[in-house]
Amino acid sequence: MVRTMLTILVLAVLGLAGAAPLAAQRPGSKPLEVEVEPVPCIPIGDNAVAWAQVYNNVPDTTVRLYFRRLHNVVEDFYYVEMHPEGGGRYWGVFPKAEDRAFDRHELEAAREAVRWSDDDRDDQYRWAEWWRAKDLSEDRDPNDDLDDELIRERASIGRAFRRDWMYEMNDEQFQEWLESQVNEPAEYFAAVVDGQGRMLARSAVRVTEVLPPEECEVTFTPQQDGERENLTVGESGDWQRGKEVFHWLCDGVVTRIDPYLVKRGDEVCRACVIAWQQKQDLLLPKFVPPLIAIPPLVVITETSPTPVSPSIPQ
Repeated sequence: MVRTMLTILVLAVLGLAGAAPLAAQRPGSKPLEVEVEPVPCIPIGDNAVAWAQVYNNVPDTTVRLYFRRLHNVVEDFYYVEMHPEGGGRYWGVFPKAEDRAFDRHELEAAREAVRWSDDDRDDQYRWAEWWRAKDLSEDRDPNDDLDDELIRERASIGRAFRRDWMYEMNDEQFQEWLESQVNEPAEYFAAVVDGQGRMLARSAVRVTEVLPPEECEVTFTPQQDGERENLTVGESGDWQRGKEVFHWLCDGVVTRIDPYLVKRGDEVCRACVIAWQQKQDLLLPKFVPPLIAIPPLVVITETSPTPVSPSIPQ
């Protein structure tokens, strides 16, 4: 109970508990709404772009793209700021997806909360039932075999967001989709936040496949190309500070924003780049021009017939 109250308090402070009361809305005005468009896929080792449509936006707001991988323990989101394209449309760039195999988990014991239909339990849908049980549970541990401490640390914020996409499929469809995933999928949604980072409205949570680059072609505008080389990634949980963006690559991530809206240089990814460069310096010998036999250059003058040899660059 205490843990639940603390989670609610953190969510309220960070504005992550869903759509807060729209204090910025005038009485009688149309509601602020956000829709995120389906992302076809994200290529392994590369970026992708998400688009959102905002209706009836209010002044002094920012649109964010929240994202995470579909992981068995870690549920807290990261975010990047989305950029206006005109007409209420916004785009945002995902970091480069890391190559991560998708873990399989099957429900060992039936739970009433996981029932999706009146049909008898069918063992062939145990993977789908595991995910439904996790999404509907308080402990986030359907078989009681996950790291509870890690769940408390890394799922305390993200657990508040129901996986809307999951309930658009029946058990059979969901199981087939899970079976088709080789790499860990990515979840995402778009949200409008005020100057204090409080969420005013958000879209449903969606999911997309992470595929080999040859199976997922993505094109970028010049603006998006520049953005993906200079990403600023926001954090929702304190544990995310000082760690790589979970299951996303460092390449292109240069700045981070902590849950209290304090911006800083990305110390982890920058350190990785420096370490890599130092390693290369150790592995690769410095270039030394080969010694080539060069005949002496003879400069003949009227006063000095002394030969002058060229110096060799060091």
